[in-house]
Amino acid sequence: MASGGGESAGEYITHHLTNWCVGCNPATNQPTGLVDMGAFNLDVILISVLIAAGLIALAWFMHRRWRVETPGRFQYSLEFIVEYIGDQVREVFPKANNYVGAMALTIFLWVFLMNAMDLIPIDLIPSIAGGIGQLFGIETVYFRDVPTATLDVPFAMAIVVFVLMIYYQLRANGLGGYVKRFLFHPYGKFGGPANVVTTLIDDLAKPVSLALRLFGNMFAGELIFALLAMLTLSAIQPFVWSHLWQIPAHFLAGVAWTMFDLLIATLQAFIFGVLAIVYLGMAQQTAEH
Repeated sequence: MASGGGESAGEYITHHLTNWCVGCNPATNQPTGLVDMGAFNLDVILISVLIAAGLIALAWFMHRRWRVETPGRFQYSLEFIVEYIGDQVREVFPKANNYVGAMALTIFLWVFLMNAMDLIPIDLIPSIAGGIGQLFGIETVYFRDVPTATLDVPFAMAIVVFVLMIYYQLRANGLGGYVKRFLFHPYGKFGGPANVVTTLIDDLAKPVSLALRLFGNMFAGELIFALLAMLTLSAIQPFVWSHLWQIPAHFLAGVAWTMFDLLIATLQAFIFGVLAIVYLGMAQQTAEH
């Protein structure tokens, strides 16, 4: 089944799932391994930074227009999110911790907006990038506009949460208490190596599951959008009257999936932010707990 532009279905999907990478293998345009410190996905960096800059601009704009007496609907929505996250932090942390609350709010908004890039028509931004590339004589341009659909961004944020977990564990229990946790938890002083292995797995499972949950959901959403676009292009190229009914069918399927994907984008941002609070709250508990 042709997807348009002379591409096969596999080529179309592969193109949309390939990043604009610098330092990757030139033959495959992919990193040389799961961890390649010399490869940089410039599209992921560009979109993430632009969204972050947009959030900073939004925060500055709302600060200047903040009204205590006559708040608008958008201000009400932001206040609801801030109050909800503040309640979550107060339930987990025995003392006020404005840093964790601000971090969780930033995570939620940033992840949500990165996820929401999936709602932009899948060929729009890559086509614009391809047109710019052709102006500079670049024949094939790869560009993915959903940063959270790659492993880089979810794992980068999860690693930051993991480092903060270690920091709070050390601050709550000291270096000695942190080491004892590995030696005596959860099987007691006679657990030996089993304690170390179990505790290490328990700690590492938190950031890994945090990252993979976000990545898996957003990668699946991006892939389904690519499949729907491929089916629509296949129905009209070449155009056959008997395939005409497929166009509205694919359009309705796309609208339905867009609504569902918006729910997924919001839910995954919410889960990432709340779990970050929970994990940090667990980390700052003292050994007596």
